[in-house]
Amino acid sequence: MKVGIQKLHENEWQVNMGCASVKMDRFSVALLHITLEHLLALEHGQSHSTLKSYVKLGLKLDDLDDLGLQKVLSEVDSKAVLDLVMLAEQPEFTDRVLKNLGGILAKQLKADLDSNNMPEEQQAKESIQHIIEKMFDLEASGKIEFIKEDTQYI
Repeated sequence: MKVGIQKLHENEWQVNMGCASVKMDRFSVALLHITLEHLLALEHGQSHSTLKSYVKLGLKLDDLDDLGLQKVLSEVDSKAVLDLVMLAEQPEFTDRVLKNLGGILAKQLKADLDSNNMPEEQQAKESIQHIIEKMFDLEASGKIEFIKEDTQYI
């Protein structure tokens, strides 16, 4: 079965699967991508973790410049940031988040990292979803921008 995705508006996508057509928001399209990866891996006898896919989506924060990262971090719940940082287990990302959080929040997050246990899978997914949806909202409103090495302006 073929799957096609077409962008209709800033946060509205049309997904065509066979003869079915569904309108989705950007996060739902990202979840569909995770589901398709999962199915493809299972088809080839491999394992696939949806939680790892959520973390991978959350790590899109690292693609932002410092100002964009600060904007997202100021808009999201600090517990969600803690969950993402704990699950990502990437010291460079953790240091970057701490650097862009601000003094008091950075100290609190660092203390929480040392004392908290890994979150339950469902809580972790909800936390990361909160971050990703806020990130997509800020991008759609033009407050942040993902710039890659191949981005060009005319």
